[in-house]
Amino acid sequence: MLTKKHILFLVPDGVGIRNFLYSDILKYLKTEADISIWSTLPIEAFKDVKRLHKADINYQHIVLRPENSKTRLFREATTFARLKHNAKIKHNPTILTNWNRASYSIKVRLLYRLAEILGNYCTKSYDRILSFEKKSRECIPQQIIDAYKEKLEAINPSALFITHQRVPGLMPICLAAEQLGIESATAIFSWDNLPKARLSVKTNTYLVWSKWMKDEMKDYYPEIPQENVKLVGTPQFEFYLDHNRKDERADFAKAHGLDLNKKWICFSGDDLKTSPHDQLFLRDLAEALVDMHNEIQIIFRRCPVDFSNRYDEVLNTYRNLIVPIDPLWNIQSKTGWIGYFPKYEDINMQVNLAYHCELVVNLGSTMALDFAILNKPCLYLNYNPSIEGNWSSEIVYNYQHFRSMKGLNPVGWINNKNEIAPLTLKALNQPNEVGSDKRIWMKKLVLHPLDQSSHNIANELL
Repeated sequence: MLTKKHILFLVPDGVGIRNFLYSDILKYLKTEADISIWSTLPIEAFKDVKRLHKADINYQHIVLRPENSKTRLFREATTFARLKHNAKIKHNPTILTNWNRASYSIKVRLLYRLAEILGNYCTKSYDRILSFEKKSRECIPQQIIDAYKEKLEAINPSALFITHQRVPGLMPICLAAEQLGIESATAIFSWDNLPKARLSVKTNTYLVWSKWMKDEMKDYYPEIPQENVKLVGTPQFEFYLDHNRKDERADFAKAHGLDLNKKWICFSGDDLKTSPHDQLFLRDLAEALVDMHNEIQIIFRRCPVDFSNRYDEVLNTYRNLIVPIDPLWNIQSKTGWIGYFPKYEDINMQVNLAYHCELVVNLGSTMALDFAILNKPCLYLNYNPSIEGNWSSEIVYNYQHFRSMKGLNPVGWINNKNEIAPLTLKALNQPNEVGSDKRIWMKKLVLHPLDQSSHNIANELL
């Protein structure tokens, strides 16, 4: 008789809950394997997961140990070196904008300055980058690894799955698993992560969205054998294929104070770092469309980690035009994505926004892909609403992941404020002519058929 498998999920943030644990992955796994979860999030974050899947899940709260100075120095040096290397091989200087000099304490500022010096040394040879990454791992104290080995031995998993690859504090757990002979896998978190040198853990297997992303792995991490990079898709888009999630338009309107007789446009907000002038974009959209307030409403969905007051003035001024519908997320701390987790109801909220809105407007968001599933247009904002700071839309749209658009017409481009009204009208009245290649672009970035991603991932973990 075969021994039942045991899969340990490492979930460092709420997006891992949304994209993986709310998907059908556990549905496919629970009859074949026992499920454990280690997370920095509280047990309350997994209440909906247990209810949804009716599964007996062994949860354990973990506190990730901070890196020591040597480990962090070598890791940051290789991050800096990889960014320079990636910018060079792709002839794309915007990749270097992902290097952020820490600005808090003198000690940390000195560490980052030294990381740049060492990183410059590493760029002379790719082997040096690999050598410094190895040094970073070797500087992790064995007693920390041993403590995780003890915890792993206590539950004896057959495989370990990290729901995203960006958290350096998970590296000691990967090393503990490696020393115990436990297979490990991680998912690449987002479409833009690989050029940014954000592969902070080392596992046996890497799960990617598409051939595009698998080719990126080959370019940026040639030391990883291609057979270890598994093309599985990503489950976050499966939700749109479940028609049971769709509310009647009248019910959705009543629940959120929307006018059933008007057409709805979604403005999806970005976080403060990605789009520091997002409130100005929303203001421009409202000013351009205010004369059409009898025909349309703007639905504002803010970024789940941005509950700042920066939109308040615009929302108050245009309260008859803009209807805010906030994400249904729990806020545990002020530490960005790490301290937030979604309620299960937020899945249906986002699905219904895509079903019932005619189009989405934003700055370079993956919401363009969400709407493309339903063959609905996206308008990308492509101008600078303010001259303050070093930010510009030109830098944003030169990021490496937007090169996936080359030769395609996947979105409409709003290149100045005066284009907002005419392009919006075109998207409303001739939606198929705005971003006519949206589905081709979607297929380039995400493995199809979309409804197989959870099944693919479950198979890999088993």
